[in-house]
Amino acid sequence: MKFRTIALLAAISIGGITASQAQGFVFGTDKAPTEAAAPAGVRNAKVETAQRLLTRLGLLREAPTGLLTPATQEAIRIFSSRNGLAPSTQVTDTLLNAIRRVIWTTQNWSSGNYKGREKLVDAAGLREAQLLLGKLGFNAGPLDGTFGPQTQVATEAFQESQAVTVDGLITATVLMNLRRAVNGVGAKAKGTVRLLNWPDYIEPSVLQDFEKETGVRVIYDIFAGNDDLVNKLGAGGTPYDVVFPTANAVPAMAAKGLLGKLDKASLKNLGNIDPRVDATLRSWDKDGAYSLPYMWYTVGIAWNTKLAPKGIAMDTLVNVFDPEMARRFQSCGVGVVDSASDVVPLAAMAGGVAKWDSKKSLAAAAKVLDGINGVVKIIPTDQFIDALAKGQICLAIGFSGDAVQAQTKGRGTVEYRVPSDGGLLAIDAMAVPANAKNKREAHLFIDYILRPQVIAKISNTVGYANANLKAGEFMSDSVKSNPAVVPSTAALSRSSPIPILSEQDQQEIARIWARFAK
Repeated sequence: MKFRTIALLAAISIGGITASQAQGFVFGTDKAPTEAAAPAGVRNAKVETAQRLLTRLGLLREAPTGLLTPATQEAIRIFSSRNGLAPSTQVTDTLLNAIRRVIWTTQNWSSGNYKGREKLVDAAGLREAQLLLGKLGFNAGPLDGTFGPQTQVATEAFQESQAVTVDGLITATVLMNLRRAVNGVGAKAKGTVRLLNWPDYIEPSVLQDFEKETGVRVIYDIFAGNDDLVNKLGAGGTPYDVVFPTANAVPAMAAKGLLGKLDKASLKNLGNIDPRVDATLRSWDKDGAYSLPYMWYTVGIAWNTKLAPKGIAMDTLVNVFDPEMARRFQSCGVGVVDSASDVVPLAAMAGGVAKWDSKKSLAAAAKVLDGINGVVKIIPTDQFIDALAKGQICLAIGFSGDAVQAQTKGRGTVEYRVPSDGGLLAIDAMAVPANAKNKREAHLFIDYILRPQVIAKISNTVGYANANLKAGEFMSDSVKSNPAVVPSTAALSRSSPIPILSEQDQQEIARIWARFAK
């Protein structure tokens, strides 16, 4: 469940006009810039922006605080010296514009390629975003559908105003948030609920309908993986109210004091949960005190039928984890999704350790991954769907729901199965952080998600199975009859619940993964 991104290829030029030509290097807003330096010892938005940008350049290693710390001043001094600016340790508009110019030219923003151009929406989406940004008072530059520096700066400003993850990219999530910011409840809101979910793991109309019905404004942010989720919850800043961790991460998060117990008495739709899925959830959250099921899925094997060699059984872990077999697929691309906590247990299973046993499993997985290093790619979670659908890879270990989305985008060229030699079963949960400020609204949102019509809409969009007993009648036949969404009883019997990983397990998995990624 790691990234359900339905990413669209960025169109960064129209009619031969490139992004940099269309927008130039005009940073900031329409207002005349002020050169007043941010005072030391006082939290300041400009300082926080500078810290974030300097961190991106590798010049600062402390978390953005908005305080002009000695480390921040030293980073400013180094940047100024390297880039021919007058010696300074202060944050001014001139400094911020200079930093942004360097980032634009050195980190591939100008080709729409920062962290992968597939994260960006298409030209029509970019133009709509520019228009919406303007309506909200952020100067996004010309309405030209190109991704230029002015659009990037305006997007960052919008993200900062929402207190969500700031990356300056107009993704499907950002466009969804912009639409709701302009057309949603806005200033008339009776309350706010802040969500932190996997990317593209919601049906946008669900958020809009919730706002319309309740008058509660939704702020929607995304995380890349459970480690990222934990980091975001522990980083301070504006708290989140509902989060969606993978269920095997719940025990450790609860033990760290990051999650609060649910007020189940306030949930009118609790009876809609399938007791079989709830029982599986208890494999991780024993008393069910901290979490409720959102979606469930399997981790297995997917392939592009147009590219995969004929006459080979595709539904086996051996094709990926055995070096000799993996080389047979190397020319058309063989990979694993960039989610170590899912892939490492599967590698251990392929290495002969069927049930998770920390010492034995880690050793077996390390041996397997070392054997395929350089042959099998790690596929970024936000690129998995497109890579499979567009034939950039022919075989990969990944998530069932992502495979379903790839089936849709690839127009039937993608197949997915629980491996014949064993897969993993997992649940993504809904939980309330311990420091949530809007707990009433959080439970109101969770209860809304527990309605069968609502969760069915989400399943139809994201291609994952839900845990609602009554949702089937509202789900698309093509989704609920798809074995990639709801596997057969035999396939499920081959799927082991994803293991609970101790902190030591996680550290060792990170070490193994870092070696495999080299």
